[in-house]
Amino acid sequence: MFTKLLLIFFAVQTTSAYVPTEEPGKQNDLPAAIEGVGIDENLNKELPGHLKFIDESGATVQLSDYYSETKPVILSLVYYSCPSMCNLHLKGVFEVFRELGLQAGKDFEFLAVTIDAKETADLAQAKKDTYVSEFIKNSENPGEGIHFLTGDEESITTLAKTVGFKYKWNAEANEWAHASAAIISTPRGTISRYLHGVFFDPNTFRLSVVEASKGNVGSLADNFALFCFRYDPKTNKYAFYIMNILRGVAAFVLLLLLAWLVPFWLRSKKQPY
Repeated sequence: MFTKLLLIFFAVQTTSAYVPTEEPGKQNDLPAAIEGVGIDENLNKELPGHLKFIDESGATVQLSDYYSETKPVILSLVYYSCPSMCNLHLKGVFEVFRELGLQAGKDFEFLAVTIDAKETADLAQAKKDTYVSEFIKNSENPGEGIHFLTGDEESITTLAKTVGFKYKWNAEANEWAHASAAIISTPRGTISRYLHGVFFDPNTFRLSVVEASKGNVGSLADNFALFCFRYDPKTNKYAFYIMNILRGVAAFVLLLLLAWLVPFWLRSKKQPY
């Protein structure tokens, strides 16, 4: 439990890589239990669509089964028997789903993938049922677009390595030591954004999904917001982007000048010398 609390603290407080001092005995040395644990952002890397997993119904699937032309894919690496952090992370993800104004299955696909190869589809189904029944309301098919997957060690390890998810077994605590992030990819499986931690800002989450979709989901207001704002990894939020505003103002001024100059030029063409 202490290991999990440490990881939750690091996940909430920072998204940057931890660089321990080379001198021994310093207070900022990582405890052995979480040394080598974390998430490296492999932005623009392709998810390995050929990897096979087992979904909550027991069916064999490939990651590419969840790709499409329009719907981004949201990925969370967890394990279903986790006593603390994974529950907080999934709770945070599903809570933000309620506030997105977007619908799983229609606007995006969500994949929870266990890092524990010993976990079964029955456990995945039970976990999915718990979160869907608690958080997904007012939907004709509340489980649509939400998938809880299990897999063999090779597939899990390959996926984790691809997305930069570093974890290890803590024998003393009898649990997996790991960090936490919602990883958002484009509809074709290219990693677009990492949202670290267990609590998520709905506006940041929504804009991340809309941006990953390249305008295929969301509203006109979302796309206007993406024109004015850019994601800042230091704050884990979208921040005002002055350059696009200046470009927009310049374009507007140019249009006004053209609207005034073109008629003036046409009138001057008609006047005899």
